[in-house]
Amino acid sequence: MNSRLRGILILLVATIVAVVSAYIISGMIQDKTKDIAAAQRPIEKDTTVVAAADIPPGWTITADDLRERELPKDNIPDDVFRTAEEVVGRVASERILGGEFIREERLAAPEAGIGLPAIIPRGMRALQVPLRGASAVSGFVNPGNFVDVIAVCSRAEPPEVRTLLQAVSVLAVNDRMVSISYDVEAEGGKGGGGRTTPSVTLALSPKDAGLVKHAFGTCDISLTLRNDIDVTAIESNDRSASDGAQGRAPTPQPDRLRAHG
Repeated sequence: MNSRLRGILILLVATIVAVVSAYIISGMIQDKTKDIAAAQRPIEKDTTVVAAADIPPGWTITADDLRERELPKDNIPDDVFRTAEEVVGRVASERILGGEFIREERLAAPEAGIGLPAIIPRGMRALQVPLRGASAVSGFVNPGNFVDVIAVCSRAEPPEVRTLLQAVSVLAVNDRMVSISYDVEAEGGKGGGGRTTPSVTLALSPKDAGLVKHAFGTCDISLTLRNDIDVTAIESNDRSASDGAQGRAPTPQPDRLRAHG
């Protein structure tokens, strides 16, 4: 190959490389220009409402419980309320955390009423259970917690301790549905001078409510507090109620408590 042909080939290769390089650089410049333009473009925002502070179950929501937030539209879910007027007067069926969006699924149905009746699950009953032994509850109990119900039958022969129900929802403690630090032993227990018979209100099926009522006459009712994340099954004597309770699968239940004279 003579030198003239070699020079032409080198020139041709150099030209191709230059064209490809120019094309790549041009593309990079265009992408960067688009990124800069997108960054400079105003972000489209919208207004929504969130909880100003924690809202407990059973609480009738007021305007003071809410605050408006302006957020990018892409960050606002489709299933949340956008104005306070849509929420004021509704009752929280579950605890709503401060700063959380307000969703329909967290609210009781408008026709459910207010207060305690609004948060009783469909098909369940609210039963107030007196705790004659203040030390029967270990730790703090608040509305929204889950407990196991235990019958302590010290007058039976032989004395008997029986777990009646597991993972039962606490609707209220004494006369309140608001979650605050509350120690049953401090309020109604040893030497405190407070109420001698604290109570809790539990959400029970009709059959389980009858079982717990049956135990009142001969046994003391105690509670053991469960970790909320440890609630994987409801043990109930009422199979039809436990099958549909909050989507948890029922598990075998101990025999029905015997009546003791």
